Amino acid sequence: MASTRALPAWLQVFTPYKLWWPLVNKASLKDDAMAGLTGAMIVLPQGVAFATIAGLPPEYGLYAAMVPAVIAALFGSSWHLVSGPTTAISIALFAALHNLAEPGSVEYIQLALTLTFLVGLYQLILGLARMGTLVNFISHTVVIGFTAGAAVLIAASQIKNFFGLAIPRGVPFHEILHQFWLQFDRINPYVAAVGAVTLVAGILAKKFIPKFPYMIAAMIVGSLVAAALNSLIGQDITDIKTVGALPAGLPPVSLPDFSLSALGQVAMPALVITMLALTEAVSISRAISTRSEQRIDGNQEFVGQGLSNLLGSFFSAFASSGSFNRSGVNYESGARTPLATVFASVFLILILLLVAPLAAYLPNAAMAGILFLVAWGLIDFHHIGAIWKTSRPETAILWVTLIGTLINLEEGIFAGVLLSLIIYLYRSSRPELEPVVPEGEPGALYFENPKGRPECPQIRFVRLHGSLYFGAVDHVQRALQQIDEDNPMHKTVVVAAPAINFVDVAGAEMLAQEARRRRRLGGGLYFWRLKDSVRDFLRHGEYLKDIGEGGFFPVKSNITGALYWTLDPAICRTCKTRIFKECHGEVLPDGLRRLRLMFATDGSEYSQAPRSVAVDLARQLGVALDVMTMVQPGAEPERAALRLSLVHDVALARDVRCEDVVIEGTDPTKAVTGAARQTDAQLLIIGRTPPKGFAERMVGVHAARIIDETPCHVLVVPKGAEIWQRRILVGYDANPSSVAALEIAAILAKAANLPITLGIVAKEGDKSAQVIESLAAEAIASLRLDGVAAEVDVVQGAPAQALASLAQAIGADLVVLGKRQGGLNRLLPNSPTDRLIGAGKWPVLIAKTAVASKGQPQRG
Repeated sequence: MASTRALPAWLQVFTPYKLWWPLVNKASLKDDAMAGLTGAMIVLPQGVAFATIAGLPPEYGLYAAMVPAVIAALFGSSWHLVSGPTTAISIALFAALHNLAEPGSVEYIQLALTLTFLVGLYQLILGLARMGTLVNFISHTVVIGFTAGAAVLIAASQIKNFFGLAIPRGVPFHEILHQFWLQFDRINPYVAAVGAVTLVAGILAKKFIPKFPYMIAAMIVGSLVAAALNSLIGQDITDIKTVGALPAGLPPVSLPDFSLSALGQVAMPALVITMLALTEAVSISRAISTRSEQRIDGNQEFVGQGLSNLLGSFFSAFASSGSFNRSGVNYESGARTPLATVFASVFLILILLLVAPLAAYLPNAAMAGILFLVAWGLIDFHHIGAIWKTSRPETAILWVTLIGTLINLEEGIFAGVLLSLIIYLYRSSRPELEPVVPEGEPGALYFENPKGRPECPQIRFVRLHGSLYFGAVDHVQRALQQIDEDNPMHKTVVVAAPAINFVDVAGAEMLAQEARRRRRLGGGLYFWRLKDSVRDFLRHGEYLKDIGEGGFFPVKSNITGALYWTLDPAICRTCKTRIFKECHGEVLPDGLRRLRLMFATDGSEYSQAPRSVAVDLARQLGVALDVMTMVQPGAEPERAALRLSLVHDVALARDVRCEDVVIEGTDPTKAVTGAARQTDAQLLIIGRTPPKGFAERMVGVHAARIIDETPCHVLVVPKGAEIWQRRILVGYDANPSSVAALEIAAILAKAANLPITLGIVAKEGDKSAQVIESLAAEAIASLRLDGVAAEVDVVQGAPAQALASLAQAIGADLVVLGKRQGGLNRLLPNSPTDRLIGAGKWPVLIAKTAVASKGQPQRG
């Protein structure tokens, strides 16, 4: 092994024996000899049959199983592959040469040897150039189609011998069928009987005596029947022709025709046979290696096959390749090293010396029957049926190759390869961009198909199944652009990229362009588990300046934690999906808290309903609840703790976190408004004490002051009220305060999945009503785009009474009204807001324009 490694690379391919020679011992020699004897018995009838297919004298099939088999075994990669004549190569050789010379003639044999020499030369060059992967471009489906087509051609070529008809040699497939139809009445019954008996004998031998070579059994039976017919009836009447005696001896030394004319005639056919032969050899080697657990080197196999054909052409051998039948038998017979093939060649020579004269008794009809069996065995009905059931494109490749082979063998296989490459390129140019969602814990994320699960409204996660090259760029770019066309909020895209094996310049340019486009939209383009080689390519091409160094996340990184801070906090504030762990925190992507709620309690019976509503609302919005209470100076702290504990008990049962705010003071209004400012509350929930007399305003004195002086929205919850479950009514007149009311109502509606009704109170004959309705229609369209069902209802009458009647009619259980902040815009007694709150039927939310205009309040 050490010396092999020390050799130059181009010389190492000529010393593969150093890998298996140490395994040779007495036991292995015995096993190899027995396997070789079995192989020699099998190749004898096959060699004669394959030479007949190739249009050569029968002995040339045996010559092809001698020297080429030994050279391929010693210099190839597989320890069990047996080379020699094969059906596919034989039919390909005949198809290439039958129009150039008369099959069986000296000129034909010379061209066959020249073609074999070129095949070997091509194979050796490809092996030395380390181009063993070329055979991968001939798909399994193409090989199956070609083999099936070749099998049909083999059977068709033997119709004349099987039925004793005078069909010219080398005519096309369709012409053979035409001639068979025209000469059907001239079928020789004696010849057909010999062929049929041979065929049946082969089938029966294969079934009942599987350990005995069925071809030899069929030959013996066919020969005996032919001899009996000739003896009883006479050969002049039966007209049964025989193969003729084979020359007994070693393969004669030969010289291919190296004239420019001969080389030019066979150069292209040799290339076709080269690829076909290499495909056969490497495929068979790999198939057997899965059982023997041996590693196969495709380039080394190229070298072995090349040398075998190159040298074989000087020993009367035509083009050879790996034989699946003989290789399988070689392995099953216990072969342990390539010496088994050497033994097989030696035994073949000895057998040939003994049985060569007996070939004079082998009828052509018997050989045709055997070739019918060979042809039938070549058609892989199992895989053809599987391809038919599973893939239409593969079925098309199969039939194009098969039919093309019947028309023109060389062009047929090229057509199959071309079609398979076109279909592959089409498939690879349309890699699937599959929507996925992140699963698992941060740092151990994986992506799965959504399967109806919620997705982030701002980030689209997709898995790209394929590489990015020039052919796939347009499809992938369209798919990425379609994401934000379908949902404009999907400004950010994360590509799960472990399947991207490479990116070319066109793909890199597209990614850079898409990253720039998404940055202009306010989002970005990010990659998870992109291979280092691809990232290095992007870095060397300076594409990372557009994508960004931070756009790549390895497998154990917390990608959702990083991207959360790039999201739009305005959308996150009302989002209900919250698929990331960070979404369940208190802080929005801008660092501020989510919608901040505060509940002011005095522990009285009028705080019970607001307490329940406040906790339920906090749970709906997924936020914490600030709980505020006031204590008198010097009062015992236990009183405040008792009031707060009443809220904590309810919150704990509903999985809501609370933060306590205790204010010392004597004025409840100042205490509540001060606490709201201190905590930056955006929505304050309070109760309402009913008025004690007609002189007192309906909303209550303290509530009225709180509504006026608190800088946030105020929700007034009457005694006995519950969280809204049916519909939200928004008083709408298109002024800024009603717009603010609509904004907070939309947040609550999305959280509770409730519809909104915009109530417009119009006076009879008021021309401004049409303008307000038009603006309301625009507002509804915007709500619907945001996923909120909404409608407009126009009523007439006094505002408070009209809205109260509308709320009762539509079943609303929350009324939202707008209120301008500060100055003269105070809550006046007997105003519509005062009356609606005083009615005590529904919670009433008073929305402030100041809160809406500044959005999220500043952190303290």
